[in-house]
Amino acid sequence: MKKRRYLISGLVVALSSFALIACNQEGDLKFNHAIHVVDNGAACADCHTVGKNDKMGSPSMDKCKECHEIDLDKPSDACLKCHSVKSAKKDYAVTAKEAENYKDVIFSHAVHDGVVECDGCHKDAGKSKSLEGLELPKMTDCYSCHDGSTAPNECSACHQVYRKDKAPESHHMNWDVKHGKESRFSNNCSYCHENQQRFCVDCHKTQMPKDHIANWKTTQHGVEATHDRRLCATCHSTGYCTDCHRSEKPITHKMGNWMAMTRENGHAEEAVRNFRSCNVCHSTDDCMKCHTNIILRQK
Repeated sequence: MKKRRYLISGLVVALSSFALIACNQEGDLKFNHAIHVVDNGAACADCHTVGKNDKMGSPSMDKCKECHEIDLDKPSDACLKCHSVKSAKKDYAVTAKEAENYKDVIFSHAVHDGVVECDGCHKDAGKSKSLEGLELPKMTDCYSCHDGSTAPNECSACHQVYRKDKAPESHHMNWDVKHGKESRFSNNCSYCHENQQRFCVDCHKTQMPKDHIANWKTTQHGVEATHDRRLCATCHSTGYCTDCHRSEKPITHKMGNWMAMTRENGHAEEAVRNFRSCNVCHSTDDCMKCHTNIILRQK
């Protein structure tokens, strides 16, 4: 790491201290990786080394003193460059914070050292400007290697408690109401529910989604199908729609002007707006059966 002394004038210290006190602190320490990595060319290994229990250690004060001018015997406002006011109030002690979601995770940095680069898991860590802005690895990142071939993918390989037969904390309380929305924006379901679509279908054959209320069939399902037909396909095939609509016309088809001989009739407006919906039951040939001999009145 390039050597750099940070000498701070009294005025800057005073202004910085005021700003720091005024803002919400992020734990005991404030640290800007971008200054060290991008501006000064530091490597991860310059500050972080694997310690006991194969865990990655944070740099000690001695490591910081290699570049920073620090007088341990005379703490001052200059300490607030890295320490929060919260830390200063307890004699600059630093308490390590463990991310709640990772308490269950078994991970050895020693095992991964040399196998995967630091930024393979800690993406853009070197560009972060605060500890709060650091992104920890997601399960999808782990699965890029833990695919059962390159590395084991059994739950027990990485988790102390979570198992396929043990529901995560999120699955408690009103999960049956919330899970639909969550499943649309995350692929985590497949970790335990291997055939996710089959799992959903098997359940929803007996338990309909919460939005399938009394007037779902008559007024609402068509609008929803127009917005996101893929969601319907979780349980229903295209044949399901056509089989039903052969005997039960959509409610729009019962409008008085649906087949009127005017340009502004119901079916023409619908076809212009969303012809794909028409194709569920009708082909272009169905249109031509009428429109070969019918000339629409011009505006």
